Amino acid sequence: METVDKLEAMFQKAEADIEYVEKRLKFDFMANVREAGSFEGNPVQLLENLSAIKARHSALCTQVEEIAAEQKRSMDSIRAHLDTTVQLVQQLQNTADVQAMPTSEPETQAQSESRNMHEEVSEGTFETVPRSVRGNLKLNDLNMLNKQLSEYFSDKNRGPISTQRMKKLNMKVSDSAMKTLQHLKLIELDKKGLVSLLAKD
Repeated sequence: METVDKLEAMFQKAEADIEYVEKRLKFDFMANVREAGSFEGNPVQLLENLSAIKARHSALCTQVEEIAAEQKRSMDSIRAHLDTTVQLVQQLQNTADVQAMPTSEPETQAQSESRNMHEEVSEGTFETVPRSVRGNLKLNDLNMLNKQLSEYFSDKNRGPISTQRMKKLNMKVSDSAMKTLQHLKLIELDKKGLVSLLAKD
């Protein structure tokens, strides 16, 4: 839009210059006729050429005005589409806010139960496990596996899980971790070696 405005200003200045030249030619022509009774060149041809230039200039001005009008319509259309897009984004945000409303009481209770199922093993409790059971196991690794199992079994519909399945789920499973959790009575293994969490008292 700024470029079109500059073009319009340039054409307006050019039009003023042409009008000045036309008036100057007429003035010089009349002055020379009065003084010498003659005028070099063909003043009629000069004026006709000047008129043709003015006509072409006027046509260019009209084109510039049409371009400016078309650009304005385009900008108005873009603004209208932008306003519509902003409204849609706001509606989506409002919808997302509604969907992110606090969960219902049963859901909150279920989440609370899920969190309560997992309690980190303290360092003191960890030290009570015989070295022959825990080996070189680190407390962080033990708590990570305990947390992963708790999150897995937070779905009440899930049954016991095998160690192979645990590995596929990228759980931090190891023999020493399994033995330690079993020693602390946090998990139990059935005859098939499937793992399940022990219910807390």
